[in-house]
Amino acid sequence: MFIASILVILAAFFLFGIFSSGKSASSVEYSVANRRASAGAVSGIILGSLVGGASTVGTVQMAYQWGLAAWWFTLGGGIGCLIMGLWFVEPVRKVELVTLPQFLGSHFGEGYAMLSAGSTALGAFISLVAQFLSGTALLGSVFPIPPWISALLMAALILAFAYGGGIKSFSRLGAAKIIFLYCVMLFCVAAAFFDGQTPLVLIKSLPLNPFFNIFARGLALDMGAFLSLICGVLCGQIYIQAVYAASDAAAARRGCLWTAAIIPPLGLLGVWIGLALKNSGVVVEPSRALPFFIRSYFHPLVAGFLWSGIMITVLGTSVGIAFGVATNIARDMALKSRYASGFDDAKILALSKLVVLATVAGAGLISLVLGRSMILQWSYLAMGVKGAGILAPLVAAVFFTGRLSPKWSILSGAGGLAGVLLGALLLKGMDPLLPGLAVSGLLAAAGILAAKKRRAPSDLGP
Repeated sequence: MFIASILVILAAFFLFGIFSSGKSASSVEYSVANRRASAGAVSGIILGSLVGGASTVGTVQMAYQWGLAAWWFTLGGGIGCLIMGLWFVEPVRKVELVTLPQFLGSHFGEGYAMLSAGSTALGAFISLVAQFLSGTALLGSVFPIPPWISALLMAALILAFAYGGGIKSFSRLGAAKIIFLYCVMLFCVAAAFFDGQTPLVLIKSLPLNPFFNIFARGLALDMGAFLSLICGVLCGQIYIQAVYAASDAAAARRGCLWTAAIIPPLGLLGVWIGLALKNSGVVVEPSRALPFFIRSYFHPLVAGFLWSGIMITVLGTSVGIAFGVATNIARDMALKSRYASGFDDAKILALSKLVVLATVAGAGLISLVLGRSMILQWSYLAMGVKGAGILAPLVAAVFFTGRLSPKWSILSGAGGLAGVLLGALLLKGMDPLLPGLAVSGLLAAAGILAAKKRRAPSDLGP
């Protein structure tokens, strides 16, 4: 009954996404839905990518071990969408583009555009690895199969949806899955509540530290995680892609603001579930805490329904990430190469789909090597890689237009990327985003000051 329920729900969502959107006839339709997306569709694209395995399986996993500190992912994601909607939509949409590197390249030249494309693609790829860790944990909690088969099944499901309808089907999946996901998490919280695991009971029963200390993992680590989500949203390709897909700036802004209100409460529900399982005395592999809770508290038919909601969430986010990587590589790298002269629209579309295949396959293989790592840790690193080398030049492009030179933008981007990667390798107890942002920000500030000094004599007049 449990497996039958899963198969029915997964099939229904797959058919809904594919047949409600149709095939994509062009690369623009595949990437930005012909720029006709409503505010709801914009929100669906962002939610489809941002709310996935890290927001559900990963949040419950970390809450089971650390408690309230697991909220930083969804809280940071919501704040990032708020900032995007309030201050970045208008300047980003002044020119109809497809990618964030195209926007940055219009300010700083092709050299920085290529660097930012590589940075966003690498960060997105790491994020896809985190989704594979979530998906294989879910599949392994149900089917007695080796990890490599779980990874293969996960890859097949991602590709089936990605090739179905492009960004249009993805936006529909995102909007539908968030409603489904909220129902799933509310059902789980209700089960915990009626089992006696109320917030008051949890506060009285569990130690305040670490479980109710939002900085339980350390101030530098948790604040870095929070900032990494803000940076990752502002500098992530799929989120900018959602802004460009909107029918106008007002729809893009509303979509971002709706998303900002939707995401943070979902994280608190995940924290509640993780703490309830911890307080019950159950000992379980943390990455399987959420699927274990679902199978333990509900009838098999209901449990299958709820489990499939989590799986749809992971799959939807994986599809969105793969779209982002494909768009960056096809439009920001391949079209700028010496072979680009022979690329017509059909070839761009084919290349995008080929990159999706390669990205999914690579992420699946790496997830097998990592095993049962902390899912949120990889998600934070992914957001940090996307943001460290891009945020400072992006802020300069939006708020200090024309005051950062191409040379200094490349130095800022390369310094930030080097800082976050070296921080991940060498620093303990601190999110690697922090040194990356510090290096990038200092270099960008130095570039703006240098430009100001060069202009100063002419400003004095004759």
